[in-house]
Amino acid sequence: MPRCPVPVFVLGCGRSGTTVTARLLNHLSGVHIAKETGYLNQHLDLLKQIREAIVPAELLQVVNSWMQTNDWTGRASAEGFADFCQRQGMSGPAAFIHYVWSLDCPEPFEQLQFIGDNTPLYALSIPELKQLLPTARFIHVVRDPRDVVCSTLKMRFGAFDATVAAMEWHLTIGAWLMAERWLPVQDRLEFRYEDLCISPENTFGRVAGFLGFSTEEARRALAEHAAGGRKGQTGFEAVAAQPHHTRIAEPLSPSRVGRYKQELTADQLQAVEEQTCGGMLACGYQPEQMRLHPLAREDRPLLLKALLRDLWGRCRNRLKRNPRNTSKRRPRNS
Repeated sequence: MPRCPVPVFVLGCGRSGTTVTARLLNHLSGVHIAKETGYLNQHLDLLKQIREAIVPAELLQVVNSWMQTNDWTGRASAEGFADFCQRQGMSGPAAFIHYVWSLDCPEPFEQLQFIGDNTPLYALSIPELKQLLPTARFIHVVRDPRDVVCSTLKMRFGAFDATVAAMEWHLTIGAWLMAERWLPVQDRLEFRYEDLCISPENTFGRVAGFLGFSTEEARRALAEHAAGGRKGQTGFEAVAAQPHHTRIAEPLSPSRVGRYKQELTADQLQAVEEQTCGGMLACGYQPEQMRLHPLAREDRPLLLKALLRDLWGRCRNRLKRNPRNTSKRRPRNS
């Protein structure tokens, strides 16, 4: 039976550096971290309905719709999945997950040591993922929530309100800290995005070492990333063309750290630190000052107002024209 590559999930709160981490890992030999898949959280029930090599048509439709939206080159099919199962000696939900990852892989599946993806929200479903993929490993990227909120508020599809963006960071951190209590130490690793930017050799060396690679191999991967990369066609070139990922191909730099000091207002900074003060301290970040969470003051109306503002803002942003779709339109004939 062919050897199956080890699943690896790169996860964390959105805008924390999961994509650039995945791109760095793809410069290591025998590693393929696919673009975000997203469908696992929303369709676990469909995934569990797979029997042997038979895949529900509804699941194929969901996966292919996701791939088309997110610039994947491949498409899933019942015939392709059945052939994959036969060649790799796999079946069931784990086989389908590996099959989808392989569709965007530039290297033969048989030559891979590790395969996975970098969907940030999978931090909220680690128990389910570990049940489906018992050998899976998890790399958690954490970033200062003030910079995360700073970056999120600029996005068309992210949180619209600073309080809600901070709540999402704190929820993700909480999910990871709970997972840390039961995941075997050899299956999990956490690092800070700031450390990757300020000291890339040491930090990425630790990440690569988690997967069994040497310091020299990590150093070469960093050099290839800075130079544009030997794996220029891994799918991340399409990701880099998206407005919210324009910097993933750039060399790592300390200039990415602490932008909140210039970009967040005093009210936004207070809102973020009220939501995340405990999580910040747990992750080694120092708040401007110690702040009570609104629930500690029983200020539930504040949270309700923030959620309503956020919902209104997200709806408004969704109605705006997507620049990606605009750029793909064909010019009208004159």
